[in-house]
Amino acid sequence: MEAQKPLVGLPDLADAERPVYANVAHVSWTPYDFRITFSLLMTPHDETRFRLAEAAMVPHGVAEVVMPAQAVESLAELLRSELKEFADRFGAPQPQLHHSAQS
Repeated sequence: MEAQKPLVGLPDLADAERPVYANVAHVSWTPYDFRITFSLLMTPHDETRFRLAEAAMVPHGVAEVVMPAQAVESLAELLRSELKEFADRFGAPQPQLHHSAQS
């Protein structure tokens, strides 16, 4: 008899914290798990401060997720599937490249 996979429903978000915005992700791993660190990279609006900061812009960490490698494979498949569906509906996302001002 073939084993049935358990059905997993949507998460209960009643006690979850507010969502956070991140525009940078870093990944590190051990033989046991993966750590995904989500960060927010902000640039100063003032051009003088931007020139001082652009050499050493450091993202501000907003969330970390640690998960076993098996779950990462499932996450990668889920993200590929959802990104394809998104692209089919809205078009492929275009990366926004920002260049510093030339002196």
